[in-house]
Amino acid sequence: MTDNKSTSRRNFITAGMADTTRGPVDQSEESRASRGKSYLETYAKNAMACEFQLLFNLHQYKNASEVALGAFALIDQYEDRLSVYRDHSEVSQLNQNAYPDPVEIESDLMELLRSAQNLSIETGGAFDVTSTPLSKLWGFFQRQASVPTDEAISEALELVSYEHFELLPDQQVKFSRQGIHINLGSIGKGFTLDRVGEWIDEQGIEDCIIHGGQSSVVAKGCGQVAANQNSAGWNVGISHPLIPAQRLAELQLIDTALGTSGTGRQGFFHNGRRYGHIIDPRTGWPTDHFLSTTVICKSAAMADALATAFFVMPLEEIQCYLDKRKSLGAIVVRNMAGSQRPEIETFNLDGLNWKTCI
Repeated sequence: MTDNKSTSRRNFITAGMADTTRGPVDQSEESRASRGKSYLETYAKNAMACEFQLLFNLHQYKNASEVALGAFALIDQYEDRLSVYRDHSEVSQLNQNAYPDPVEIESDLMELLRSAQNLSIETGGAFDVTSTPLSKLWGFFQRQASVPTDEAISEALELVSYEHFELLPDQQVKFSRQGIHINLGSIGKGFTLDRVGEWIDEQGIEDCIIHGGQSSVVAKGCGQVAANQNSAGWNVGISHPLIPAQRLAELQLIDTALGTSGTGRQGFFHNGRRYGHIIDPRTGWPTDHFLSTTVICKSAAMADALATAFFVMPLEEIQCYLDKRKSLGAIVVRNMAGSQRPEIETFNLDGLNWKTCI
């Protein structure tokens, strides 16, 4: 996590053309050749244990640098409030004090917890912000991973359930037992991007893209506009979960958000088996049937949360969930046994301009 220094011009980097071949916004040679020469103003800042980037069309907005300063300051504020790694944060204070007596919280945090609880109900507990005891047990929280005993997993599961925190009137939250620990890592970054996107709207900016750590994206407007050409949207690449330099698919996003989950960069091996850091809060065990899951919808918070939930859900459950919600799109990447080529499953992408790259 970054420290809580105020944002200044020294905290971000500006470049004339975006060099984002490693990130979600595609500026590859092939893309530039097919869409004309297009340049981006890029601003970047480290926060929430990742790099945030804010990109504008070059010279489209005279106040781009000031907007970037304001956006990054807002990200700092939300990190200071939501991080469980800061004892003074609003979430840390909630974890310390919401049992046995309720704790009053700010209205936007209450909104976030209500959304998280609703998503837990909708996904049958596949998404759950109380799963930290499992992450700690497996050592992912401390980055000292090891396989726990079945007995230890059963004990940790006693503290994991969205039903263990109650949202009361007057913006109060109460835990049902001691030891409940809320961690918003799987939804907080997207929630922050949603709030930043709203603030950017208020500044009169209609065309830009912002992402956090290449996995949470908010795309506003139609993207890069070359001379005398109309843009079909911001070109966003989905990278190979095991080979980050290789792109699996590309989407063109207009006024929408995207979230991706995967364990390609966080995991460990034990007795010849790899265990990733995403744990099913219903069983207490990491899942390995997918390489990555991506969700496309209007809210970055929902995209992040559902991408996490889908990673532990069977394909049939994902299909059932999305059959009832046609406005949500998803891409699921499966590792096929005995094959060098992963299999891509897509859901509700008919309205999106996208293509596979393998």
